[in-house]
Amino acid sequence: MSHSTSGSEFGWRTGNSKWSPAYPDNLPAILNIGQGSPTSLFSGNNARFPEKYRRGLFAFDWSFGIIYAVQLTPSGSSYKATAEEFISGAPLPLTDGIIGPDGAMYFLTGGRKLDSDLYRVYYGENTLPNAPLITKTSADILQARNLRRQLETFHAGPNPKAITLAWPNLKNKDRYIRYAARIAMEHQPLYLWQEKAFTEKDPQILTQAMIAMARTGNRGLQVRMINALMNIKYNLLPESQQIDVLRAYELIISRMGKPNDVEKIELSTYLNQFYPAKSNELNRSFSKILVALDDPLVVQKTLALLDGVVQDVDDQKTFMQSSDLILRNPQYGLDIAGMLAKTPPAQQIYYVTALSEAKNGWTTELREKYFKWYYTAFGYKGGNSFIGFIDKARKMALANLPQDQVEHYNKISGNDLLTNNGMKLASVGSPKGPGRTWKLDEALEVVQKDSTDRNFEQGEMLFSATRCISCHSMKGEGGAVGPALSQLGTRFSARDILESILEPNKV
Repeated sequence: MSHSTSGSEFGWRTGNSKWSPAYPDNLPAILNIGQGSPTSLFSGNNARFPEKYRRGLFAFDWSFGIIYAVQLTPSGSSYKATAEEFISGAPLPLTDGIIGPDGAMYFLTGGRKLDSDLYRVYYGENTLPNAPLITKTSADILQARNLRRQLETFHAGPNPKAITLAWPNLKNKDRYIRYAARIAMEHQPLYLWQEKAFTEKDPQILTQAMIAMARTGNRGLQVRMINALMNIKYNLLPESQQIDVLRAYELIISRMGKPNDVEKIELSTYLNQFYPAKSNELNRSFSKILVALDDPLVVQKTLALLDGVVQDVDDQKTFMQSSDLILRNPQYGLDIAGMLAKTPPAQQIYYVTALSEAKNGWTTELREKYFKWYYTAFGYKGGNSFIGFIDKARKMALANLPQDQVEHYNKISGNDLLTNNGMKLASVGSPKGPGRTWKLDEALEVVQKDSTDRNFEQGEMLFSATRCISCHSMKGEGGAVGPALSQLGTRFSARDILESILEPNKV
């Protein structure tokens, strides 16, 4: 859940292009709920509910059939949020909701040709007051909000007052205010603040100014920008500001092109004294930048990090929260158990993907270690595009090899494990027919009669052998063309599922 302020950017991209929430040129979510399919969000203000729920929001998740009650807490010029389960069902494919004139909640279910149902939710006798709530906001919160909103008035174009207000707020302790100040600077003519930026002594203001300049300036400024950042005492900065500095370098390179050869060597030498760093976030940035600079040491240093890498705590927490949610439904137990047993190592994947574009610094020993990693990686259980994503990085790395070495490294990196399209593993049996033509009602009777006699291995084999897996995902494996099927039971009844299988023309 995100607070969309003026000029917001949340780094939503496909594949490995998704931005880190730590990047200064985007904003973080105020709440990460986890996996799901959001369909509705509305205020509980007019509900005849206890005050706690009236002061919050209600968020609908279609995939897992959950209504979340979200509580917002002012935090600086934005908010923090927490969520709790309010209503859930299986299946309960939530589509939309509203607080009605009588103060009760009304919500609908349906979608994808499911029957649509209307529900009414009320508290007690539905007699609690729902008069407008009085909210007391502290002076500090009001001041922060007003400052952010004042800065946002400069997001429409040049204004002679913008630089005076925005410049000192490039180092405001409130991230949303810093963000608003930078966007305000980007809307002012560069010639009005260019030299001010190059003579700035405060490292945080200078960094934010270089980010703004990278987004609005031209390649002719690149050398001066890099030199200005290298004059910052990087090792004395807190980690959050170190991340900002590295992001500034990344933007300068990605938006203005690679520096000239002399500048590349100078910058690589400078950055190498700090790499590897103590945190995964910093090491991700260093590896990416140094690969872009064709640094001769980045391959050796980055591959050394593969051994003993520790996953980020937040990544593990988010994954476990999702697994806790799904495991409450037995249908998901096998899926999640498989992923928990063979969780993909996210930090290793980042390093290996970054190195897929590296052209310098390779030795035979390093290449052997690098390409053998892929063979192991295909044994992990990821999302529905995991195998294809890993194989794409593998093929990018193979493309950088001398032609006479491709066959060897293609083999040791697991090519024989994959199907022709590289989207899944190639261990599939032959399909076996049902032995007769089934009618919907009689098939439903068999399914509902006994739910204990199930052969999951047979089902998995058929899912692959009948090519369903080419478009759909199940148990974290499969294609991404069609809808994922792992949450099917929370959205469709057994009758709906059987009807789609036996009478597909009705869909």
